[in-house]
Amino acid sequence: MKRPPRTTDATTTEGDAALDATFEALADADCRAILAAAATPKTTSELADDCDIALSTAYRKVELLSETPLLAEGVRFDPDGDHAAEYVRDAAEAAIEFGDDGVSLAVDDEGADPLAAALNAPGVSAD
Repeated sequence: MKRPPRTTDATTTEGDAALDATFEALADADCRAILAAAATPKTTSELADDCDIALSTAYRKVELLSETPLLAEGVRFDPDGDHAAEYVRDAAEAAIEFGDDGVSLAVDDEGADPLAAALNAPGVSAD
């Protein structure tokens, strides 16, 4: 599921599949490692290397994280035409709230600027 970076904060609530996916991802050590490594845009192969996990595991974890408001997918353009999907953490903070309507998760993207991260990534030029 390709999802561009958020432009506003996100809140997921009971009945929202993203809420369950987010809690499932946060309960998984490999997903947490991927989120830590994805401070700058990286391909799945780079995330697997950085997190010291199998590439097949990284693909599964990235797929799960892509169903949450925590990770955004973009495209790394290559001058030779070998474009690749890349992922970047799309959240700076998250808060769990318990209310009369159930549980909600508010995700704050303040400080998580995927565009700035992409432009600051090695080998990426705005020219």
